[in-house]
Amino acid sequence: IPRTYKRKTNWGSMTIEEMKTAATDVMGGKAIRSMAKDRNIDRSTLRRWYSGTAEVKRVFTEEIERELANHVKKLADQFHGLTPKKCCELALELAQRNTIPVLNNWEEKGLAGSSFMARHHFFCHLPEATSLGRATAFSKTTVGKFFDHLANVMDR
Repeated sequence: IPRTYKRKTNWGSMTIEEMKTAATDVMGGKAIRSMAKDRNIDRSTLRRWYSGTAEVKRVFTEEIERELANHVKKLADQFHGLTPKKCCELALELAQRNTIPVLNNWEEKGLAGSSFMARHHFFCHLPEATSLGRATAFSKTTVGKFFDHLANVMDR
């Protein structure tokens, strides 16, 4: 008796054009569930396509996001690393001080979403503790030498 393979799912059988048109119909206001049923598309696949093509609700403009990202990176370079929670609090505070309308869940949580961190390819993490060598090197004499050298450089 020869074996005959029978496909159990329709995964991968839809063309990209069909998926794009279904996703644009969902963006037009149709429900994902009914659209998937009408077009015989897996619902989770259509949801994934829709979320990938839908416009992200951005709070900040690209310029403000870039400035915020540069500020957080500058703080990290100066050894004032921020935790992820502090980064989100900073973003919410920036929006509130500039009277930028924010999403409801930002106000409920008291934190901004962290999607801007992912868009700018940096991630806040817990700052490292100061090493013993660095802490002991911070004495009155070493600081005095540093400022003496700084004065010489500034005079030059």
